Amino acid sequence: MFSKAFSVQKVFAPARRRLLVLLLAALMAGFGWGLAPVFAARDIPAVALSPTESITFTEAQLAKGKKLFNTACAQCHVGGQTYPNPDVSLKLSDLEGATPPRDNVLAIVDYIKNPVTYDGVESLLEYHPNTQLTSEYPRLRNLTDEDLKLIAGYILVQAKTVPGWGGTKNESHSDLSAYL
Repeated sequence: MFSKAFSVQKVFAPARRRLLVLLLAALMAGFGWGLAPVFAARDIPAVALSPTESITFTEAQLAKGKKLFNTACAQCHVGGQTYPNPDVSLKLSDLEGATPPRDNVLAIVDYIKNPVTYDGVESLLEYHPNTQLTSEYPRLRNLTDEDLKLIAGYILVQAKTVPGWGGTKNESHSDLSAYL
């Protein structure tokens, strides 16, 4: 019927190769043009900017807030916990229970600038890292108000969306068990 030189596979192999190359090129171009975040986007909840206003941060703002948090805060606040004082964490209920409450962006920014004890009675300017501490903790000194807002936004979004954020080791693991 057909000669040995003719083969259906030989005829269609170049077409399949071209189709595969075109598909890979399209995928790479799509990811390169910023379409990848569309597929990985998550619902970002609004958080309190102040006691009366709310704000929704973008993925890019949260990514920058995370980077700043990891650089300036995560040494003591990994996963929202507070290693120097495990009784007070960055989980929402602890932030809400502080005096004054630290459950909004501007309140957290104020705390980073002027830290006080959980009951609001004593200043922690000499002990807790802050923007005024000149010798002990220089990382916070160079942060702008916008940087502090991004850190605060990151903390609040984590507190709302990440199971176990700010909990003890046992609480963190028990919250995650529902997802396993």
